Amino acid sequence: MSDDIGVSIFGIIALLAIVGYFIYILYYIADLYFFTPSKDTIRLSALDEQLIIEKLPAYSLLSLEQKKKFKNRVSRFRANKTFVFAEKSDRDEEIKLLLSATAAFLMLGFKDYRIASIRKILIYPSAYFSTLTKQNHLGEYNPQLKTLVFSAEHVLSGFDDATDNLNLGVHEFAHALVFHFKKDLKFTAVKFRKGLTKMNRLLEDKEFLQRVESTQYFRPYAITNIHEFFAVTLENYVETPSDFVATFPELYQIMTRMLNFEAFSFHSKL
Repeated sequence: MSDDIGVSIFGIIALLAIVGYFIYILYYIADLYFFTPSKDTIRLSALDEQLIIEKLPAYSLLSLEQKKKFKNRVSRFRANKTFVFAEKSDRDEEIKLLLSATAAFLMLGFKDYRIASIRKILIYPSAYFSTLTKQNHLGEYNPQLKTLVFSAEHVLSGFDDATDNLNLGVHEFAHALVFHFKKDLKFTAVKFRKGLTKMNRLLEDKEFLQRVESTQYFRPYAITNIHEFFAVTLENYVETPSDFVATFPELYQIMTRMLNFEAFSFHSKL
């Protein structure tokens, strides 16, 4: 009798697992093809690629295959997101390219790279007054409106020095990624959330915080909370990966797994 019960329970568990798997597949297909459809777009020009090489040095560390995938994703992200400029300038296209390149690089380890948590990107000429926080900002992410907001001046300055670990574009995209993966059912999203939990534990570790203070590798704002910690460390991850892996190898590995970058060839070049 007990054996029959055991077999029945096992059968129910197996059936639930199969049903759960098919629900996940249906969700993935719906999300990929219906919820966030992708438009055709124009390929990057030689001038576009040259600008990316100059402003995003991490691009040069990619393999030829990875560069091809990256360029395709930059083009599609730029075409599929709504960019709104509060005031027109002669550098609008440059800003669109650099922000699209940032998104493409951060999502290079994922199959679905469109970041559903972002629908619109709003750009002001300089620092602006936020209707969300009632304060002046250089950039922010509004999860309710699925909108990234930037100061054009500070986006551009963030790319002028590619090794100062100050990149507004990367910082605000980091906030959007946290919301993007918050309720996602995919395995890579679960892995991302686990990484964020590990980072939060580090923030509660006094010895780790002492290392952060003594090395001064991360700016003090990083330890404000887990969201700012992830955003600031991602800036360092993108701009000075060699220093990062040498100074905080365990945190570097956590972030590498979060971004699904384990198999990427550029790690061997650091």
